[in-house]
Amino acid sequence: MNIFKDGLLVDANVCYWSGAKILTAEDLGLKEENVAEAYKLGRKMLIPATVIRQFRALEGRARNVIKTNSYKFPIGNARFIPKKKFIKIHETLKSLQAKYMAKVDELITNYDQYRAEMIPIYTQAAEIAFLTQEPSQTEFSIEGREIQRAAFIEQFLARISAHYPDAESLRSKFSLDWDMYEIALPKMRKESAENIIDKEDKRAIAEQEYRIQAQQKIGVFIEDVVGTLRQKTMDLCNRISTNIKEGKVVKSKTLNSLKDFIDNFSEMNFVGDSKIEEELATLKKEFLDTHSTEAVVDEADLQEELRQRLESITKVAGDISDINSITGEYRRKISWE
Repeated sequence: MNIFKDGLLVDANVCYWSGAKILTAEDLGLKEENVAEAYKLGRKMLIPATVIRQFRALEGRARNVIKTNSYKFPIGNARFIPKKKFIKIHETLKSLQAKYMAKVDELITNYDQYRAEMIPIYTQAAEIAFLTQEPSQTEFSIEGREIQRAAFIEQFLARISAHYPDAESLRSKFSLDWDMYEIALPKMRKESAENIIDKEDKRAIAEQEYRIQAQQKIGVFIEDVVGTLRQKTMDLCNRISTNIKEGKVVKSKTLNSLKDFIDNFSEMNFVGDSKIEEELATLKKEFLDTHSTEAVVDEADLQEELRQRLESITKVAGDISDINSITGEYRRKISWE
């Protein structure tokens, strides 16, 4: 399908060591029946939680970069990113990838320190577990009890230590990258449905059904792309024009976001909604690039002109009578072979 000449499917692929362990009664040196009151089992961090949160934060940023610059594709779990946009965000993803792997190096360098920071926490947990278990019936002296306590704590920490992977092996547990692929429809031979059924060619029937469903889903996807871009245009233009009408302060940040939106619309508009793209381009060329941000912020007449232009764009974007022709023209360009 040559829809993939205009964009590609991208899916973030992130792996990391959780830095945690599900503790069992045996890990604590306790009997199962004593666990409920003795110690709360669950995921226990082997290194400080703040370290792992840094990896999760970078993962979240990478996934958000993909999500905010793409469309949800109806087949599979990947996101469809227009190629114009991917060229830009690829550098951002590479930067996040470099930061992610730098964090891996930092983790390995400080691994022993992180483990040491957890020893007091697990020592305290061992103390609690020891006090909960029933005392030995063969040893009642204080000295004997202390020997038992020290041995219990030592064994407890040894069991926890066994759950730590080797420092250098950690590197293979971390990765942040992205997969890119496209959907291929099955090739169909020309044959009537009657002949296929007569031959009981179930595979051919399944392929034919999949092909039809894929075409329908992609058709809806294209309509959603146009609708999404127009709705975002209406939302932004209406919000700014309403604020001006209500006498709210027009900030330079607002005008900059409008410029960014216009550029972003062009990059995301792979379907070819030329009417709205031209309206936005005209606004940028004739108004935003002509008048300085400071002038628009300070002069009421310019703000009123901006309001009128934005209301005009909102009206054009809200007219959906041409959407079928836009999507129909794009669908006709798609090669389904």
